[in-house]
Amino acid sequence: MRTYEKYWRDSASLIVLARNSDNERDHDGYNYKVLVFKRTENTSFLPNHVVFPGGSFDPQDDSSDWLRFFSRQTLTSEALQTVTTVSGPRPYIFRRMDGDQLDRNISVRLCALRECFEELGVLLVADKYTQTGYSKAKTDFDVHSWQTDVHEGRKTFRELYEQLQEIPDLWGLYEWSTWITPTHFRRKRFETAFFLAALNKVCPVLPENYEVQEYMWESPRNLLSEHAEGNLWLAPPQSYELQRLSHVLDIDVIVQMARARKHCGTTTFCPVAFNAADGFIGVLPGDDLYPEHFDFITDNAEMNKYGELTMNELASRVQNHHRVEHSGLHQQTFLHNGPSLDAHLHVLGSNAPLSKL
Repeated sequence: MRTYEKYWRDSASLIVLARNSDNERDHDGYNYKVLVFKRTENTSFLPNHVVFPGGSFDPQDDSSDWLRFFSRQTLTSEALQTVTTVSGPRPYIFRRMDGDQLDRNISVRLCALRECFEELGVLLVADKYTQTGYSKAKTDFDVHSWQTDVHEGRKTFRELYEQLQEIPDLWGLYEWSTWITPTHFRRKRFETAFFLAALNKVCPVLPENYEVQEYMWESPRNLLSEHAEGNLWLAPPQSYELQRLSHVLDIDVIVQMARARKHCGTTTFCPVAFNAADGFIGVLPGDDLYPEHFDFITDNAEMNKYGELTMNELASRVQNHHRVEHSGLHQQTFLHNGPSLDAHLHVLGSNAPLSKL
């Protein structure tokens, strides 16, 4: 049993970017799009939300069969160490426990790759000869049959790579962020590791019918605008990650940054809620209201302490801000006046003025 298993489940999500055709810039200046999909009403978690592909960790993601497969593919221990060697803050989801068959930096990536394939039919494979920083989507096989068999458990995800004689692109999945569902969501909580992968072109998508209502390739700004207008619904982690992507127009700059910080580690984000007279805020690490030595389990006893103050009044009482102010399902304001954490993109784009959605 993993530490904190009784409080939350492990999951992984994949932010897939793809370069526009001919590197063309859209009307906002982006030369790339982000792959997201809208969950159906059937899904037990975040129904009708627009999300990145992802889902719960599965025992097959930690199977020792993967090690034997890697050996048959003549993957050296040195090659795998480039994935497993990480310094800086390490969230619980990446910490190896007794009984784990694989290094968690590998198995959690396999989870993200598998979920992306099960939900959207996108299979990412490594380039065996060059390390460009970009991943490749494999399409020349019976995607639908394999997607159905893996999703329904008739075949394993590893068997697909073995059949195709391809290697899962562990190296092109850049550690991006880790979010834990806030403590007041007692019934269903997750610790989710987000990774980023970049493609040099938009790939075909085959949505799985039960979980996926529709999928979209859109720029970060378009997705945020559609959310603000009430046309789609982004959960706070998706909104935050799209917000910091929205400040970078060039996919090559994002890949360069992701490659440069891949060994910097990740500070866990678990928003701590405070009610205000005109909404509520979720504070994040670095904010003066963020609890010291927060254990990600204990409820915030001071959640209603500032309930008579407006969000602006509450912000004026502290010096260091790292928070999201919520004045409705589709209205958020991001405040962060400190440096970005872990050499990452800043949610305001280099301490710019407050960014409103």
